[in-house]
Amino acid sequence: MKKERSLKINGDMLNKYILVALLIIELVVFSMLSDYFLTMKNIFAIGLNISVLGIVSIGQTLCILTSDFDLSVGNAAAFTGIMLGVFFEKMGMNYVLAFILAIGVAALVGLVNGLLITKLNINAFITTMATNFMLGGLVLLVSGGQAILSSKPAFGAIGRTTFTGLKIPLAMVIFIVLYLIFSWFLKNTVLGRYIYCVGGNAESAKIAGINIHKVKIITYVLSGALAGFAGIVLASRMNAAQISVGSTYGMESIAGTVLGGTVLSGGKGKMLGTFMGVLVTGILSNGLTMLGLNQAWRDIATGLLLVFAIIMQNVTGKIKR
Repeated sequence: MKKERSLKINGDMLNKYILVALLIIELVVFSMLSDYFLTMKNIFAIGLNISVLGIVSIGQTLCILTSDFDLSVGNAAAFTGIMLGVFFEKMGMNYVLAFILAIGVAALVGLVNGLLITKLNINAFITTMATNFMLGGLVLLVSGGQAILSSKPAFGAIGRTTFTGLKIPLAMVIFIVLYLIFSWFLKNTVLGRYIYCVGGNAESAKIAGINIHKVKIITYVLSGALAGFAGIVLASRMNAAQISVGSTYGMESIAGTVLGGTVLSGGKGKMLGTFMGVLVTGILSNGLTMLGLNQAWRDIATGLLLVFAIIMQNVTGKIKR
């Protein structure tokens, strides 16, 4: 019994050690290649960049914990930003109302995903991929293929506000607060425990009286709303709702989540791990950008990270057994 427990702990710890090692390697390598890398300005730039992906990854983690995933988060983020621009700039709504309605649209996207997956029993991969394509089309139709610009202070408040002194970005603070909230949520609420139960063993959860469909629908609604909020943060940073943003967030959020130790089969994972995984991917992307490498190379790096994460899960899984 003690031996099994020791092996399990060693497997869990190995995953954490590898993440920490990756972070250290990235910091050492990129700081050697660029004197600018460890400046406060770039550190906050990294924080701001991972804030958007990090918020998306919170919702992705919830979905993966139930043994599903959400490929629609990228265009859900873009579409929400466009809808905020439509409500606020074109329709002249109050910003708070426009914000609430835009998040509502994103949550509705998640609800549709959840209903299709649970009630019609359509595979999550097919459902969310199809939704992602449809949202991409809606982005072009609603925007007319053009970015929606805004010069109003309210539009850029979330993404461009910094705290005086150190000039810490507000978006970075929101991102950290959301991680703390959802870490607490998974650990201390009934729904959080249900999410783990559904992903760990759906049949046992059903026998225990857990409404599996309801749990999955809620996770998709949360994923949609969080992706939408990330889209608003991104639009706010740019003072414009762009039509081409967020296209890579689906795979990047899965990569960060899985790299952080959340198991693709569901039932195991923590928000802290996702935070670390997103940090690794964010630093890698920033470092490659500083070296002058384009999006193509960053996509290759993300793909390699995802493969590495899955291999790492297989290795640690064998150690636990």
